Amino acid sequence: MIIAIYGMGLIGGSIGRTIVKNTGHYVIAADIDPAAMLKAKMLGACHEEIDEMNISSADIIIIAVNPYQTLDILEELPTKVKSGAVIIDTCGIKRSIVSKMEGLKSIYPEVEFLGVHPMAGREFSGISHSTTSLFEKAYFIITPVHTGIEALVKIKTLFKEMGCEGVVTASADYHDRVIAYTSQLAHIVSSSYVKSPMSREHHGFSAGSFKDLTRVAKLNPIMWTQLFLSNKDYLLEEISQLIEHLSEYKEAIAEGNFQELQKLLSEGVIRKEYADKLAKEKINE
Repeated sequence: MIIAIYGMGLIGGSIGRTIVKNTGHYVIAADIDPAAMLKAKMLGACHEEIDEMNISSADIIIIAVNPYQTLDILEELPTKVKSGAVIIDTCGIKRSIVSKMEGLKSIYPEVEFLGVHPMAGREFSGISHSTTSLFEKAYFIITPVHTGIEALVKIKTLFKEMGCEGVVTASADYHDRVIAYTSQLAHIVSSSYVKSPMSREHHGFSAGSFKDLTRVAKLNPIMWTQLFLSNKDYLLEEISQLIEHLSEYKEAIAEGNFQELQKLLSEGVIRKEYADKLAKEKINE
């Protein structure tokens, strides 16, 4: 197959490098940054650049850029690709993307669309930090857009060839509601946490817990601003809940209430163990 990738950043670059390494598919790519394209070619993330001729032969088109750019590229693509081509995105939000895809599907029924979110990433951005192992054992969340069976099989097969663990299907709304908690809130907490003046004093006093909590503070500000604002309703709900729970801990500590603080901490342990149990059960289904 011919696979086109728009965006040679961390995700697009890793997808390209993995496909080139693990499969026999031919990869064409594009990026607005000439330096990124040069690095992509040097790292073996693509075989050649996208042009008006070769894009019309692409079987799968992967859009791996920021949410706002994704919407712009989606608007332009359907007139450039062949009948039966499958267009997917890799954004961390789905409602606005899938809504756009649904509108385009009604206009271009011969083109297949599929919302996709790879559950993989790093605290770094850019093609220089791409790897051929980023998607090993990773899950992909897919949100079908009246997608045909043949197109779904084609995408799932590609993910398997890339070394992915499996695929989870979810509606755009459910995806965004869960991701607000599992991903976006974690980045908000990490970014807020490192703003303490004590973050300058951590050398020699920090271990795993500090590293775990601060790792994703090294985020891409442009991308995450777009993700947060595109999902602000669900994200604000999670932030409000977190503030409420933090207030409970703050009050118990301020009052020196040993029993209440111990109860709050015990509840956290129980919730964590229960969440891990549910996750394990789903894996074993």
